[in-house]
Parts: sequence; C-alpha cells; structure tokens
Amino acid sequence: MKNELVLEHINKKFDDGSLILKDINLSLQQGTKLSVLGPSGSGKTTLLRLIAGLEIQDSGSILFNGQPMENIRPHKRNFGMMFQEFALFPHMNVFDNIAFGLKMKGKDKTEIDSRVKNMLSLTGLEGFETRQINELSGGERQRVALARTLAPNPGLLMLDEPLSSLDRVLRKRLLLELTNIISRLNITTIFVTHDHKEAFAAGNMVIVMNQGGIEQKGTPEELVQNPKNSWIKEFLGV
Repeated sequence: MKNELVLEHINKKFDDGSLILKDINLSLQQGTKLSVLGPSGSGKTTLLRLIAGLEIQDSGSILFNGQPMENIRPHKRNFGMMFQEFALFPHMNVFDNIAFGLKMKGKDKTEIDSRVKNMLSLTGLEGFETRQINELSGGERQRVALARTLAPNPGLLMLDEPLSSLDRVLRKRLLLELTNIISRLNITTIFVTHDHKEAFAAGNMVIVMNQGGIEQKGTPEELVQNPKNSWIKEFLGV
C-alpha cells in the first residue's frame, strides 16, 4: 500500500530564527490512526497547522496522494480539523453546525440532509437536530464538532487535543466514544495529545515529539517495551 501523507525534511522557525520543528520526516499509509504525543512546546500543534495549511514550513515538502500541498489553500486540501475548543457556532443549531461545511462547498439540500443524517447517526446524536449549542453537554458538543468535521468527507482527519478542555472523568468516557467512532472510518487520522494514555488509545501508530523533533515512532507496544532513550522512558512512565 502506498503512503498517502508524506512529510519530507520539514523545518519551521520562530521569528528569532530558532527552530520550532527540526527535520520532520513522516509517512502514513491510508487508514493509519496516528497519535502525535509530546509535552507542551514540543511542536505538535505547529506540525498539525502545517499539514492543514494554516502555516507554511520554511523548508521541506508535504505531499498527499503524491500531490504537493504547498500552493493549495487550506479549504482546498479537503482536510478536516477539530480544535481543542470545538469552535462551534453558538447562533446555529446542531443541524446547521454539522451542515456548515457542506453548504460552503455548495452541496444541494438533498445531499446535505442525507449527509447530516448519516453524521447524526454515526455520532449518536439522532434527535438533536434542532438543539441549540448552549443546551448541550460538553460531550455532546464534542460529538457535534466531530460530526461537523467529518460531514464534508475529508481525506484526512486531524484532532488537536480534543479532550483537553474536559474534566478527567468525562475525558475518559469521551475518549472511548471518540476512538470507537473513528475506528469505524477508513480515514487517515492524526490525534495530537500530551497524554500518553490518550495517545495509546487513539493511535495504532505513535510519534513522540520533543523540542521540535521526532524522538521515536512505533506502535504503543513498541514504545512501552523498547523506549529509545531515557527521556522517552521517563516521559511515558515506563
């Protein structure tokens, strides 16, 4: 199987010239569930923003299905990104939030209705169509945000610490819900987190980042059984 997403020698600098990201090389096959794990300031979110096109690397290339992404604007990349704070529209109900991306793409009403119905079913939100955002719990808002991200049928799904704003008990339950939903989709997924338990639950592959570089890549089992160095061993608590 060919690699769907390829990052080659990616570097990104701060304004002062110091590196945020250092020579990042990464290849993902279609359907991979990748967790990007690392402490605060390790470059995780910057990496996600470069892939999404919200920032541009200083050197290196990003390819998706063999096509360079550098000159393709974010909304043309057909990537879905779910942010920490969900970024839902408070003045729209659940249906209109989920339908937003489809309307922006000019889809007709029949297709929008069908796709939103499918997303409501996938995320367990049937019957919530007319609910206002302020009437929803934190977990329900998360599922609306995921449904909205998935509705336009993105080629790549990216989640930037989607559980970080929730309390510990709710995070544990919603992590299970989120991973169950994603596992049903044959879509390449990148899940960013600073929590190794979340990373191991969400990804069949994990990269551990530190100070802008990739320290180690492997399955959760490989990382636990064979940490590459003492820093990873300490960070993972193994």
